[in-house]
Amino acid sequence: MTIPMLARKIEEDRMTVELRLLNVRVTLTLNKNLCVGCGICATACPKEAIERGPVGASKRGLTKLPPVIINEQKCSLCGLCDILCPFGALELKINGEHKLILKEQKAVPELKYEEVECPKYGIKAKKYFEGEIKINIDKCPGGCSTCADVCPTEAITIPKPSKGWEKVPKVNVDKDKCIFCGTCVFACPAEGAIELKRTKVLWEGEHTEFWNEIVEKLLKPITS
Repeated sequence: MTIPMLARKIEEDRMTVELRLLNVRVTLTLNKNLCVGCGICATACPKEAIERGPVGASKRGLTKLPPVIINEQKCSLCGLCDILCPFGALELKINGEHKLILKEQKAVPELKYEEVECPKYGIKAKKYFEGEIKINIDKCPGGCSTCADVCPTEAITIPKPSKGWEKVPKVNVDKDKCIFCGTCVFACPAEGAIELKRTKVLWEGEHTEFWNEIVEKLLKPITS
Protein backbone atom coordinates (compact mmCIF):
# COMPACT_ATOMS: atom_id res chain seq x y z
CA MET A 1 0.00 0.00 0.00
CA THR A 2 1.31 3.44 -0.95
CA ILE A 3 1.44 6.06 1.82
CA PRO A 4 -0.28 8.50 1.86
CA MET A 5 -3.34 6.69 0.51
CA LEU A 6 -6.69 8.23 -0.39
CA ALA A 7 -9.52 6.04 -1.61
CA ARG A 8 -13.28 5.65 -1.86
CA LYS A 9 -15.09 2.36 -1.53
CA ILE A 10 -18.76 1.81 -2.34
CA GLU A 11 -20.41 -1.27 -0.87
CA GLU A 12 -24.00 -2.45 -0.76
CA ASP A 13 -24.87 -0.65 2.46
CA ARG A 14 -22.17 1.99 2.80
CA MET A 15 -19.70 4.31 1.12
CA THR A 16 -16.34 4.99 2.75
CA VAL A 17 -13.71 7.62 2.06
CA GLU A 18 -10.37 6.74 3.66
CA LEU A 19 -7.13 8.62 4.16
CA ARG A 20 -4.07 6.77 5.46
CA LEU A 21 -0.86 8.41 6.61
CA LEU A 22 2.06 6.76 8.42
CA ASN A 23 0.31 6.52 11.79
CA VAL A 24 -3.09 8.07 11.10
CA ARG A 25 -6.16 6.53 9.50
CA VAL A 26 -9.17 8.80 8.85
CA THR A 27 -12.44 7.40 7.54
CA LEU A 28 -15.72 9.05 6.61
CA THR A 29 -18.52 6.51 6.26
CA LEU A 30 -21.95 7.05 4.74
CA ASN A 31 -24.57 4.56 5.93
CA LYS A 32 -26.74 4.15 2.85
CA ASN A 33 -29.57 2.68 4.92
CA LEU A 34 -29.85 5.85 7.00
CA CYS A 35 -29.13 8.44 4.30
CA VAL A 36 -32.39 9.97 3.06
CA GLY A 37 -30.85 12.31 0.49
CA CYS A 38 -31.82 15.53 2.26
CA GLY A 39 -28.76 17.31 0.87
CA ILE A 40 -27.86 19.16 4.08
CA CYS A 41 -24.34 17.73 3.91
CA ALA A 42 -23.96 18.78 0.28
CA THR A 43 -25.24 22.28 1.00
CA ALA A 44 -22.94 22.85 3.96
CA CYS A 45 -19.76 21.11 2.75
CA PRO A 46 -17.00 23.77 2.69
CA LYS A 47 -15.17 21.94 -0.11
CA GLU A 48 -18.27 21.13 -2.21
CA ALA A 49 -17.16 17.51 -2.00
CA ILE A 50 -20.66 16.04 -1.70
CA GLU A 51 -23.07 15.87 -4.61
CA ARG A 52 -26.70 14.86 -4.75
CA GLY A 53 -27.39 11.43 -6.21
CA PRO A 54 -30.67 9.95 -7.52
CA VAL A 55 -32.69 10.59 -4.34
CA GLY A 56 -36.10 9.30 -5.44
CA ALA A 57 -34.77 6.29 -7.33
CA SER A 58 -32.37 5.40 -4.54
CA LYS A 59 -34.96 5.43 -1.78
CA ARG A 60 -37.40 3.44 -3.93
CA GLY A 61 -34.77 0.77 -4.55
CA LEU A 62 -34.55 1.45 -8.28
CA THR A 63 -30.77 1.99 -8.20
CA LYS A 64 -27.85 0.84 -6.07
CA LEU A 65 -26.36 4.33 -6.09
CA PRO A 66 -26.61 6.19 -2.75
CA PRO A 67 -28.69 9.39 -2.42
CA VAL A 68 -25.47 11.43 -2.11
CA ILE A 69 -22.00 10.92 -3.57
CA ILE A 70 -18.77 11.90 -1.78
CA ASN A 71 -15.89 13.03 -3.99
CA GLU A 72 -12.77 11.77 -2.21
CA GLN A 73 -10.55 14.11 -4.23
CA LYS A 74 -12.29 17.17 -2.79
CA CYS A 75 -13.17 15.93 0.71
CA SER A 76 -11.03 17.39 3.52
CA LEU A 77 -12.43 14.92 6.08
CA CYS A 78 -13.36 17.81 8.37
CA GLY A 79 -16.42 16.04 9.80
CA LEU A 80 -18.91 18.87 9.32
CA CYS A 81 -21.29 16.53 7.51
CA ASP A 82 -21.18 14.16 10.49
CA ILE A 83 -22.12 17.01 12.83
CA LEU A 84 -24.99 18.27 10.70
CA CYS A 85 -26.61 15.05 9.46
CA PRO A 86 -30.01 14.85 11.20
CA PHE A 87 -30.17 11.08 10.67
CA GLY A 88 -26.74 9.93 11.85
CA ALA A 89 -25.91 8.65 8.38
CA LEU A 90 -22.36 10.01 8.32
CA GLU A 91 -19.55 9.18 10.73
CA LEU A 92 -15.97 10.42 10.86
CA LYS A 93 -13.37 8.33 12.67
CA ILE A 94 -9.69 8.96 13.38
CA ASN A 95 -7.77 5.79 14.13
CA GLY A 96 -11.05 4.02 14.78
CA GLU A 97 -12.38 6.62 17.22
CA HIS A 98 -15.37 8.84 16.51
CA LYS A 99 -13.67 12.21 16.72
CA LEU A 100 -14.89 15.65 15.61
CA ILE A 101 -12.06 18.18 15.59
CA LEU A 102 -14.34 21.05 14.54
CA LYS A 103 -16.30 20.67 17.77
CA GLU A 104 -13.24 20.11 19.93
CA GLN A 105 -11.64 23.27 18.57
CA LYS A 106 -14.94 25.15 18.98
CA ALA A 107 -15.11 26.06 15.31
CA VAL A 108 -18.78 25.05 15.40
CA PRO A 109 -21.25 25.20 18.33
CA GLU A 110 -23.58 22.58 19.75
CA LEU A 111 -26.83 22.12 17.86
CA LYS A 112 -30.03 22.58 19.85
CA TYR A 113 -32.58 20.11 18.63
CA GLU A 114 -35.66 18.09 19.36
CA GLU A 115 -36.04 14.51 18.17
CA VAL A 116 -38.70 13.55 15.64
CA GLU A 117 -39.67 9.96 14.84
CA CYS A 118 -38.70 8.50 11.46
CA PRO A 119 -41.02 5.45 11.22
CA LYS A 120 -39.54 4.19 7.95
CA TYR A 121 -36.04 4.02 9.41
CA GLY A 122 -36.76 3.13 13.02
CA ILE A 123 -34.75 6.11 14.27
CA LYS A 124 -35.26 9.64 15.55
CA ALA A 125 -34.06 12.61 13.50
CA LYS A 126 -32.64 15.83 14.89
CA LYS A 127 -34.83 18.85 14.21
CA TYR A 128 -32.63 21.91 14.58
CA PHE A 129 -34.19 24.16 11.95
CA GLU A 130 -37.13 26.51 12.05
CA GLY A 131 -38.66 27.19 8.68
CA GLU A 132 -41.48 27.20 6.19
CA ILE A 133 -42.46 24.74 3.49
CA LYS A 134 -44.83 25.51 0.64
CA ILE A 135 -46.43 23.20 -1.90
CA ASN A 136 -47.32 25.00 -5.13
CA ILE A 137 -50.39 23.01 -6.04
CA ASP A 138 -50.60 24.44 -9.54
CA LYS A 139 -47.13 23.03 -10.29
CA CYS A 140 -47.64 19.70 -8.52
CA PRO A 141 -48.55 17.03 -11.09
CA GLY A 142 -50.61 15.06 -8.59
CA GLY A 143 -50.57 11.27 -8.28
CA CYS A 144 -46.77 11.25 -8.17
CA SER A 145 -46.38 10.70 -4.37
CA THR A 146 -42.56 10.95 -4.55
CA CYS A 147 -42.45 13.60 -1.80
CA ALA A 148 -44.54 11.42 0.53
CA ASP A 149 -42.52 8.30 -0.33
CA VAL A 150 -39.19 9.89 0.59
CA CYS A 151 -40.23 12.02 3.58
CA PRO A 152 -38.38 10.44 6.52
CA THR A 153 -40.73 11.75 9.22
CA GLU A 154 -43.95 11.11 7.28
CA ALA A 155 -44.72 14.82 7.46
CA ILE A 156 -46.00 14.68 3.88
CA THR A 157 -49.02 12.58 3.01
CA ILE A 158 -51.22 12.12 -0.04
CA PRO A 159 -54.87 12.41 1.04
CA LYS A 160 -57.34 9.89 -0.29
CA PRO A 161 -61.05 10.72 -0.64
CA SER A 162 -63.34 8.72 1.61
CA LYS A 163 -65.99 9.02 -1.10
CA GLY A 164 -65.58 8.96 -4.84
CA TRP A 165 -66.84 12.50 -5.38
CA GLU A 166 -64.97 14.07 -2.48
CA LYS A 167 -62.30 16.63 -3.46
CA VAL A 168 -59.12 16.49 -1.37
CA PRO A 169 -55.78 18.35 -1.52
CA LYS A 170 -53.06 16.84 -3.69
CA VAL A 171 -50.60 16.95 -0.79
CA ASN A 172 -50.78 17.55 2.95
CA VAL A 173 -47.85 18.74 5.10
CA ASP A 174 -47.76 18.29 8.89
CA LYS A 175 -45.50 21.15 9.98
CA ASP A 176 -45.07 19.68 13.44
CA LYS A 177 -43.45 16.58 11.95
CA CYS A 178 -41.45 18.43 9.28
CA ILE A 179 -37.78 18.93 10.19
CA PHE A 180 -37.09 21.08 7.09
CA CYS A 181 -34.45 18.66 5.87
CA GLY A 182 -35.15 19.18 2.16
CA THR A 183 -35.46 15.55 1.04
CA CYS A 184 -38.80 16.26 -0.66
CA VAL A 185 -37.34 19.22 -2.55
CA PHE A 186 -34.48 17.21 -4.03
CA ALA A 187 -36.67 14.22 -4.88
CA CYS A 188 -39.59 16.12 -6.45
CA PRO A 189 -39.59 15.78 -10.27
CA ALA A 190 -41.73 18.91 -10.83
CA GLU A 191 -39.89 22.21 -11.14
CA GLY A 192 -41.05 24.75 -8.58
CA ALA A 193 -43.62 22.48 -6.93
CA ILE A 194 -41.97 22.58 -3.49
CA GLU A 195 -40.36 25.58 -1.82
CA LEU A 196 -38.41 25.29 1.42
CA LYS A 197 -37.13 28.20 3.46
CA ARG A 198 -35.18 27.60 6.65
CA THR A 199 -35.48 30.69 8.80
CA LYS A 200 -33.27 29.73 11.73
CA VAL A 201 -30.60 27.23 12.78
CA LEU A 202 -30.85 26.41 16.48
CA TRP A 203 -27.50 26.29 18.27
CA GLU A 204 -25.62 27.42 21.36
CA GLY A 205 -22.00 27.84 22.41
CA GLU A 206 -18.76 29.18 21.02
CA HIS A 207 -17.91 29.17 17.34
CA THR A 208 -15.76 30.88 14.73
CA GLU A 209 -16.58 32.80 11.57
CA PHE A 210 -16.49 29.43 9.80
CA TRP A 211 -19.85 28.56 11.41
CA ASN A 212 -21.43 31.84 10.31
CA GLU A 213 -20.59 30.97 6.71
CA ILE A 214 -22.16 27.52 7.08
CA VAL A 215 -25.36 28.96 8.56
CA GLU A 216 -25.60 31.39 5.66
CA LYS A 217 -25.51 28.46 3.23
CA LEU A 218 -28.11 26.47 5.16
CA LEU A 219 -30.57 29.37 5.28
CA LYS A 220 -30.68 29.90 1.52
CA PRO A 221 -34.18 28.98 0.17
CA ILE A 222 -34.34 25.89 -2.03
CA THR A 223 -36.89 24.96 -4.68
CA SER A 224 -37.59 21.71 -6.50
